[in-house]
Amino acid sequence: MAVVKNMVQSTLQLYLEKGVNENGDPVFGRKSFNNIKVNAADQDVYDAGTILAGLQKYALNGIFRINKNALDNE
Repeated sequence: MAVVKNMVQSTLQLYLEKGVNENGDPVFGRKSFNNIKVNAADQDVYDAGTILAGLQKYALNGIFRINKNALDNE
């Protein structure tokens, strides 16, 4: 039987540089936005992430989209 993947949840995650530690190494944090529409285009999610990053206190280091999928038999 073939397995079918169905996206059930999507999260937008901003990876932010919060500063440096005592050794001068960068310290990172994440800010997550849940319940992104599963059928939203990747470009739209990226654009939203860029806008939301502009509202953050810390510098943006990366934008991630995390998808949760259900696997079912066809």
